Amino acid sequence: MQTHPRDDPRPPRHARPQDGQRASRHARAAEQPSPLAPLTGMIACAMALAACGVVAGVSSAPPGQGWDVLSLHVGHLVIALTAFLASYSLPSQDLRRAAPGLLVVLFLVLVAMLFPGVGHSSHNAERWILLPGGFTLQPSVLLQCLWPVALVSWAARDPLRLTQPLQVARLMGGFILLMLPVMFQPDLGSVMVLIVVTGITLFFAGVSMRFLRVIVPLAVVALFSASMLFKHVSDRFTLYFSGEHGHQVGRALEAFAAGGVSGSGPGQGQLKFGWVPEGETDFILALVAEEFGLAGSLVLVLLFGALTVCGVAAARRAERRYGALLTAAATVVISLQAAINIAVVTGIAPPKGLPLPFVSRGGTSVMALAALLGLAARACLERRSSKVPVEDLIPWTESNAAA
Repeated sequence: MQTHPRDDPRPPRHARPQDGQRASRHARAAEQPSPLAPLTGMIACAMALAACGVVAGVSSAPPGQGWDVLSLHVGHLVIALTAFLASYSLPSQDLRRAAPGLLVVLFLVLVAMLFPGVGHSSHNAERWILLPGGFTLQPSVLLQCLWPVALVSWAARDPLRLTQPLQVARLMGGFILLMLPVMFQPDLGSVMVLIVVTGITLFFAGVSMRFLRVIVPLAVVALFSASMLFKHVSDRFTLYFSGEHGHQVGRALEAFAAGGVSGSGPGQGQLKFGWVPEGETDFILALVAEEFGLAGSLVLVLLFGALTVCGVAAARRAERRYGALLTAAATVVISLQAAINIAVVTGIAPPKGLPLPFVSRGGTSVMALAALLGLAARACLERRSSKVPVEDLIPWTESNAAA
Protein backbone atom coordinates (compact mmCIF):
# COMPACT_ATOMS: atom_id res chain seq x y z
CA MET A 1 0.00 0.00 0.00
CA GLN A 2 1.41 3.37 -0.98
CA THR A 3 1.49 6.02 1.75
CA HIS A 4 0.46 9.53 0.85
CA PRO A 5 3.10 12.16 1.70
CA ARG A 6 0.67 13.78 4.13
CA ASP A 7 0.34 10.47 6.04
CA ASP A 8 4.12 9.80 6.24
CA PRO A 9 4.96 9.68 9.99
CA ARG A 10 8.57 10.73 9.41
CA PRO A 11 9.28 14.43 9.89
CA PRO A 12 10.13 16.43 6.79
CA ARG A 13 13.83 16.48 5.92
CA HIS A 14 14.17 20.13 6.94
CA ALA A 15 12.73 19.33 10.39
CA ARG A 16 14.83 16.31 11.31
CA PRO A 17 16.80 16.47 14.61
CA GLN A 18 20.25 16.70 13.08
CA ASP A 19 19.16 19.72 11.07
CA GLY A 20 17.79 21.33 14.21
CA GLN A 21 21.07 20.70 16.00
CA ARG A 22 22.98 22.21 13.12
CA ALA A 23 20.76 25.28 13.12
CA SER A 24 21.14 25.59 16.89
CA ARG A 25 24.90 25.39 16.52
CA HIS A 26 24.94 28.18 13.94
CA ALA A 27 22.70 30.28 16.19
CA ARG A 28 25.11 29.84 19.10
CA ALA A 29 27.98 30.81 16.82
CA ALA A 30 26.24 34.07 15.95
CA GLU A 31 25.61 34.83 19.62
CA GLN A 32 29.08 33.81 20.85
CA PRO A 33 30.96 36.77 22.42
CA SER A 34 34.27 37.70 20.86
CA PRO A 35 37.48 37.14 22.86
CA LEU A 36 38.73 40.57 21.75
CA ALA A 37 37.47 42.49 24.80
CA PRO A 38 38.99 40.26 27.53
CA LEU A 39 42.13 39.82 25.45
CA THR A 40 42.50 43.60 25.24
CA GLY A 41 42.04 43.78 29.01
CA MET A 42 44.74 41.15 29.50
CA ILE A 43 47.23 43.09 27.35
CA ALA A 44 46.28 46.35 29.08
CA CYS A 45 47.03 44.78 32.47
CA ALA A 46 50.43 43.62 31.22
CA MET A 47 51.19 47.14 29.97
CA ALA A 48 50.10 48.64 33.30
CA LEU A 49 52.35 46.23 35.17
CA ALA A 50 55.27 47.16 32.91
CA ALA A 51 54.61 50.85 33.61
CA CYS A 52 54.58 50.13 37.35
CA GLY A 53 57.90 48.35 36.92
CA VAL A 54 59.43 51.41 35.30
CA VAL A 55 58.15 53.69 38.08
CA ALA A 56 59.37 51.32 40.79
CA GLY A 57 62.76 50.90 39.15
CA VAL A 58 63.39 54.60 38.74
CA SER A 59 62.07 55.37 42.22
CA SER A 60 64.45 52.88 43.83
CA ALA A 61 67.47 53.87 41.74
CA PRO A 62 70.58 55.18 43.55
CA PRO A 63 71.10 58.97 43.50
CA GLY A 64 72.23 60.20 40.11
CA GLN A 65 71.38 56.95 38.31
CA GLY A 66 67.70 57.56 37.63
CA TRP A 67 68.18 58.26 33.93
CA ASP A 68 70.40 55.20 33.49
CA VAL A 69 67.80 52.97 35.14
CA LEU A 70 65.03 54.56 33.08
CA SER A 71 66.89 53.99 29.83
CA LEU A 72 67.54 50.36 30.82
CA HIS A 73 63.86 49.73 31.60
CA VAL A 74 62.74 51.48 28.41
CA GLY A 75 65.21 49.38 26.41
CA HIS A 76 63.74 46.21 27.90
CA LEU A 77 60.22 47.38 27.10
CA VAL A 78 61.20 48.13 23.50
CA ILE A 79 62.54 44.59 23.22
CA ALA A 80 59.32 43.26 24.77
CA LEU A 81 57.12 45.28 22.41
CA THR A 82 59.15 44.07 19.44
CA ALA A 83 58.81 40.46 20.63
CA PHE A 84 55.06 40.88 21.12
CA LEU A 85 54.47 42.38 17.66
CA ALA A 86 56.76 39.87 15.95
CA SER A 87 55.09 36.88 17.61
CA TYR A 88 51.62 38.28 16.95
CA SER A 89 52.45 38.55 13.24
CA LEU A 90 53.38 34.85 13.01
CA PRO A 91 50.66 32.55 11.66
CA SER A 92 49.91 29.89 14.25
CA GLN A 93 50.32 27.00 11.81
CA ASP A 94 53.86 28.12 10.89
CA LEU A 95 54.88 28.42 14.51
CA ARG A 96 53.37 25.06 15.44
CA ARG A 97 55.44 23.40 12.73
CA ALA A 98 58.61 25.21 13.85
CA ALA A 99 58.17 24.75 17.62
CA PRO A 100 59.67 21.21 17.90
CA GLY A 101 62.77 22.25 15.96
CA LEU A 102 63.20 25.38 18.06
CA LEU A 103 62.92 23.29 21.22
CA VAL A 104 65.67 20.96 19.96
CA VAL A 105 67.96 23.94 19.28
CA LEU A 106 67.21 25.42 22.71
CA PHE A 107 67.86 22.02 24.34
CA LEU A 108 71.28 21.82 22.68
CA VAL A 109 72.12 25.33 23.89
CA LEU A 110 71.10 24.39 27.44
CA VAL A 111 73.25 21.24 27.31
CA ALA A 112 76.23 23.23 25.98
CA MET A 113 75.91 25.67 28.89
CA LEU A 114 76.74 22.85 31.30
CA PHE A 115 80.29 22.73 29.92
CA PRO A 116 82.94 25.13 31.27
CA GLY A 117 83.42 28.36 29.38
CA VAL A 118 80.00 28.44 27.72
CA GLY A 119 77.63 29.63 30.45
CA HIS A 120 78.09 32.60 32.73
CA SER A 121 77.98 31.75 36.44
CA SER A 122 76.23 33.95 39.01
CA HIS A 123 74.40 33.32 42.30
CA ASN A 124 75.50 29.65 42.47
CA ALA A 125 73.98 28.96 39.06
CA GLU A 126 75.10 28.92 35.45
CA ARG A 127 71.98 30.16 33.66
CA TRP A 128 73.23 33.01 31.50
CA ILE A 129 75.11 33.54 28.25
CA LEU A 130 77.20 36.68 27.87
CA LEU A 131 76.37 38.73 24.79
CA PRO A 132 78.33 41.57 23.16
CA GLY A 133 77.97 44.89 24.95
CA GLY A 134 77.78 43.35 28.41
CA PHE A 135 74.23 42.02 27.94
CA THR A 136 73.16 38.59 29.16
CA LEU A 137 70.61 36.06 27.93
CA GLN A 138 68.94 33.38 30.06
CA PRO A 139 67.98 30.60 27.60
CA SER A 140 66.00 28.55 30.15
CA VAL A 141 63.47 31.38 30.41
CA LEU A 142 62.71 31.00 26.70
CA LEU A 143 61.17 27.62 27.53
CA GLN A 144 58.31 29.53 29.17
CA CYS A 145 57.38 30.67 25.66
CA LEU A 146 58.28 27.67 23.48
CA TRP A 147 57.17 24.77 25.68
CA PRO A 148 53.52 25.92 26.04
CA VAL A 149 53.32 26.29 22.25
CA ALA A 150 54.64 22.75 21.65
CA LEU A 151 52.50 21.27 24.45
CA VAL A 152 49.28 22.95 23.32
CA SER A 153 49.94 22.06 19.69
CA TRP A 154 50.39 18.42 20.70
CA ALA A 155 47.14 18.41 22.70
CA ALA A 156 45.08 20.33 20.14
CA ARG A 157 46.16 18.42 17.05
CA ASP A 158 44.68 15.10 18.19
CA PRO A 159 42.56 15.20 21.37
CA LEU A 160 42.37 11.39 21.38
CA ARG A 161 46.01 11.34 22.49
CA LEU A 162 44.89 12.62 25.86
CA THR A 163 43.10 9.31 26.51
CA GLN A 164 46.05 7.10 25.54
CA PRO A 165 48.53 6.35 28.37
CA LEU A 166 51.39 5.58 25.99
CA GLN A 167 51.03 8.90 24.18
CA VAL A 168 50.92 10.86 27.44
CA ALA A 169 53.93 8.90 28.75
CA ARG A 170 55.91 9.78 25.60
CA LEU A 171 55.04 13.43 26.05
CA MET A 172 56.18 13.42 29.68
CA GLY A 173 59.37 11.59 28.73
CA GLY A 174 60.24 14.34 26.29
CA PHE A 175 59.40 16.96 28.89
CA ILE A 176 61.69 15.34 31.49
CA LEU A 177 64.53 15.14 28.97
CA LEU A 178 64.06 18.83 28.16
CA MET A 179 64.14 19.77 31.85
CA LEU A 180 67.33 17.88 32.74
CA PRO A 181 69.89 20.53 31.63
CA VAL A 182 67.74 23.24 33.26
CA MET A 183 67.80 21.36 36.58
CA PHE A 184 71.58 20.99 36.52
CA GLN A 185 72.23 24.71 35.94
CA PRO A 186 70.35 24.79 38.39
CA ASP A 187 67.20 26.75 37.55
CA LEU A 188 64.68 24.87 39.65
CA GLY A 189 62.24 27.79 39.65
CA SER A 190 61.70 27.53 35.91
CA VAL A 191 61.36 23.73 36.16
CA MET A 192 58.75 24.07 38.89
CA VAL A 193 56.75 26.60 36.88
CA LEU A 194 56.81 24.45 33.75
CA ILE A 195 55.76 21.32 35.69
CA VAL A 196 52.70 23.10 37.07
CA VAL A 197 51.91 24.74 33.72
CA THR A 198 52.12 21.34 32.00
CA GLY A 199 49.78 19.71 34.51
CA ILE A 200 47.20 22.51 34.39
CA THR A 201 47.32 22.75 30.59
CA LEU A 202 46.77 19.00 30.21
CA PHE A 203 43.90 19.24 32.69
CA PHE A 204 42.34 22.05 30.64
CA ALA A 205 42.85 20.00 27.47
CA GLY A 206 40.87 17.12 28.97
CA VAL A 207 43.48 14.55 30.01
CA SER A 208 42.22 11.93 32.43
CA MET A 209 42.68 12.82 36.08
CA ARG A 210 44.12 9.37 36.78
CA PHE A 211 47.15 10.35 34.66
CA LEU A 212 47.63 13.65 36.48
CA ARG A 213 47.28 12.02 39.90
CA VAL A 214 50.33 9.92 39.05
CA ILE A 215 52.39 12.26 36.88
CA VAL A 216 52.25 15.52 38.85
CA PRO A 217 53.12 14.10 42.32
CA LEU A 218 55.99 12.09 40.83
CA ALA A 219 57.32 15.18 39.07
CA VAL A 220 57.13 17.28 42.25
CA VAL A 221 58.86 14.57 44.33
CA ALA A 222 61.57 14.20 41.67
CA LEU A 223 62.12 17.98 41.61
CA PHE A 224 62.33 18.18 45.39
CA SER A 225 64.74 15.24 45.52
CA ALA A 226 66.94 16.74 42.81
CA SER A 227 67.01 20.09 44.60
CA MET A 228 68.66 18.40 47.56
CA LEU A 229 71.71 17.75 45.36
CA PHE A 230 72.54 21.47 45.46
CA LYS A 231 73.73 22.75 48.82
CA HIS A 232 72.43 26.31 48.50
CA VAL A 233 68.97 24.99 47.58
CA SER A 234 68.87 22.43 50.39
CA ASP A 235 70.01 25.15 52.84
CA ARG A 236 67.04 27.29 51.78
CA PHE A 237 64.60 24.47 52.38
CA THR A 238 66.18 23.62 55.73
CA LEU A 239 65.95 27.23 56.87
CA TYR A 240 62.38 27.55 55.64
CA PHE A 241 61.12 24.39 57.33
CA SER A 242 62.84 25.44 60.56
CA GLY A 243 60.43 28.37 60.71
CA GLU A 244 63.11 31.05 60.28
CA HIS A 245 63.41 33.71 57.60
CA GLY A 246 66.69 33.99 55.76
CA HIS A 247 68.68 37.16 55.30
CA GLN A 248 66.99 38.08 52.02
CA VAL A 249 63.40 37.50 53.13
CA GLY A 250 64.07 39.14 56.49
CA ARG A 251 65.20 42.34 54.80
CA ALA A 252 62.16 42.25 52.53
CA LEU A 253 59.82 41.97 55.51
CA GLU A 254 61.57 44.96 57.09
CA ALA A 255 60.75 46.93 53.93
CA PHE A 256 57.09 45.91 54.18
CA ALA A 257 56.97 47.01 57.82
CA ALA A 258 58.68 50.33 57.06
CA GLY A 259 56.26 51.15 54.25
CA GLY A 260 53.09 50.63 56.25
CA VAL A 261 49.84 51.47 54.51
CA SER A 262 50.76 54.54 52.47
CA GLY A 263 54.54 54.14 52.11
CA SER A 264 57.37 56.59 52.56
CA GLY A 265 56.84 58.19 49.14
CA PRO A 266 58.49 57.82 45.71
CA GLY A 267 62.26 57.89 46.02
CA GLN A 268 62.13 58.23 49.81
CA GLY A 269 62.81 54.63 50.76
CA GLN A 270 65.72 53.98 53.12
CA LEU A 271 66.09 50.21 52.67
CA LYS A 272 67.10 50.15 49.01
CA PHE A 273 70.60 50.56 47.53
CA GLY A 274 71.43 46.91 48.27
CA TRP A 275 69.86 46.64 51.73
CA VAL A 276 67.22 44.34 50.24
CA PRO A 277 69.21 41.85 48.10
CA GLU A 278 68.02 41.62 44.48
CA GLY A 279 65.72 44.57 45.17
CA GLU A 280 65.69 45.63 41.51
CA THR A 281 64.79 42.18 40.22
CA ASP A 282 63.27 39.30 42.19
CA PHE A 283 62.48 41.36 45.32
CA ILE A 284 61.15 44.51 43.63
CA LEU A 285 57.85 44.07 45.48
CA ALA A 286 59.60 44.80 48.78
CA LEU A 287 60.84 48.16 47.49
CA VAL A 288 57.38 48.94 46.13
CA ALA A 289 55.93 48.16 49.56
CA GLU A 290 58.37 50.50 51.31
CA GLU A 291 57.87 53.51 49.04
CA PHE A 292 54.24 53.02 47.99
CA GLY A 293 52.97 51.06 51.00
CA LEU A 294 50.30 48.42 51.18
CA ALA A 295 48.23 50.43 48.68
CA GLY A 296 50.94 50.21 46.02
CA SER A 297 51.43 46.50 46.62
CA LEU A 298 47.69 45.85 46.33
CA VAL A 299 47.62 47.69 43.00
CA LEU A 300 50.10 45.15 41.60
CA VAL A 301 48.18 42.22 43.09
CA LEU A 302 44.90 43.51 41.64
CA LEU A 303 46.49 43.96 38.22
CA PHE A 304 47.70 40.37 38.26
CA GLY A 305 44.25 39.25 39.38
CA ALA A 306 42.59 41.23 36.58
CA LEU A 307 45.06 39.79 34.05
CA THR A 308 44.15 36.28 35.21
CA VAL A 309 40.41 36.90 34.96
CA CYS A 310 40.74 38.45 31.51
CA GLY A 311 42.99 35.63 30.32
CA VAL A 312 40.53 32.95 31.43
CA ALA A 313 37.62 34.84 29.84
CA ALA A 314 39.51 35.17 26.55
CA ALA A 315 40.40 31.48 26.57
CA ARG A 316 36.76 30.52 27.15
CA ARG A 317 35.68 32.57 24.15
CA ALA A 318 38.33 31.37 21.71
CA GLU A 319 36.96 29.54 18.68
CA ARG A 320 39.80 27.06 18.25
CA ARG A 321 41.15 24.43 20.62
CA TYR A 322 44.69 25.66 20.04
CA GLY A 323 43.77 29.27 20.78
CA ALA A 324 41.79 28.38 23.91
CA LEU A 325 44.54 26.19 25.35
CA LEU A 326 47.44 28.52 24.51
CA THR A 327 45.66 31.53 26.02
CA ALA A 328 44.94 29.51 29.16
CA ALA A 329 48.56 28.32 29.31
CA ALA A 330 49.92 31.87 28.89
CA THR A 331 47.63 33.05 31.69
CA VAL A 332 48.88 30.28 33.97
CA VAL A 333 52.56 31.02 33.18
CA ILE A 334 52.21 34.71 34.11
CA SER A 335 49.88 34.29 37.09
CA LEU A 336 51.80 31.37 38.58
CA GLN A 337 55.11 33.23 38.43
CA ALA A 338 53.51 36.25 40.07
CA ALA A 339 51.98 34.11 42.83
CA ILE A 340 55.29 32.35 43.55
CA ASN A 341 57.24 35.63 43.57
CA ILE A 342 54.78 37.28 45.97
CA ALA A 343 54.81 34.19 48.21
CA VAL A 344 58.63 34.21 48.33
CA VAL A 345 58.98 37.93 49.06
CA THR A 346 56.42 37.77 51.87
CA GLY A 347 58.02 34.68 53.41
CA ILE A 348 55.19 32.26 52.60
CA ALA A 349 57.41 30.12 50.34
CA PRO A 350 61.16 29.40 50.39
CA PRO A 351 63.35 31.71 48.26
CA LYS A 352 63.26 30.92 44.56
CA GLY A 353 64.84 32.94 41.76
CA LEU A 354 61.72 33.98 39.86
CA PRO A 355 61.07 37.61 38.83
CA LEU A 356 57.77 39.43 39.19
CA PRO A 357 56.39 39.30 35.61
CA PHE A 358 56.61 42.59 33.68
CA VAL A 359 57.62 44.44 36.88
CA SER A 360 61.08 43.11 37.76
CA ARG A 361 64.03 44.26 35.73
CA GLY A 362 65.12 41.52 33.33
CA GLY A 363 65.28 41.58 29.56
CA THR A 364 64.97 37.85 28.84
CA SER A 365 61.98 37.37 31.13
CA VAL A 366 59.94 40.28 29.81
CA MET A 367 60.84 39.35 26.21
CA ALA A 368 59.74 35.71 26.65
CA LEU A 369 56.48 36.63 28.39
CA ALA A 370 55.66 39.34 25.83
CA ALA A 371 56.31 36.88 22.99
CA LEU A 372 54.08 34.28 24.66
CA LEU A 373 51.36 36.91 25.10
CA GLY A 374 51.60 37.83 21.41
CA LEU A 375 51.38 34.20 20.30
CA ALA A 376 48.38 33.61 22.56
CA ALA A 377 46.64 36.74 21.29
CA ARG A 378 47.11 35.68 17.67
CA ALA A 379 45.89 32.15 18.33
CA CYS A 380 42.94 33.33 20.42
CA LEU A 381 41.63 35.63 17.69
CA GLU A 382 42.04 33.19 14.79
CA ARG A 383 38.81 31.86 13.36
CA ARG A 384 37.90 28.19 13.29
CA SER A 385 38.87 26.03 10.33
CA SER A 386 36.37 23.21 10.98
CA LYS A 387 32.93 22.75 12.48
CA VAL A 388 33.77 20.43 15.36
CA PRO A 389 32.12 21.79 18.52
CA VAL A 390 34.88 22.83 20.88
CA GLU A 391 32.72 22.33 23.96
CA ASP A 392 32.56 18.65 23.06
CA LEU A 393 36.36 18.51 23.46
CA ILE A 394 37.06 21.29 25.99
CA PRO A 395 33.99 21.58 28.23
CA TRP A 396 35.02 24.80 29.98
CA THR A 397 34.99 26.89 26.77
CA GLU A 398 32.03 28.94 25.56
CA SER A 399 32.87 28.70 21.86
CA ASN A 400 30.90 26.38 19.60
CA ALA A 401 33.60 25.37 17.13
CA ALA A 402 37.30 24.73 17.06
CA ALA A 403 40.13 23.10 15.20
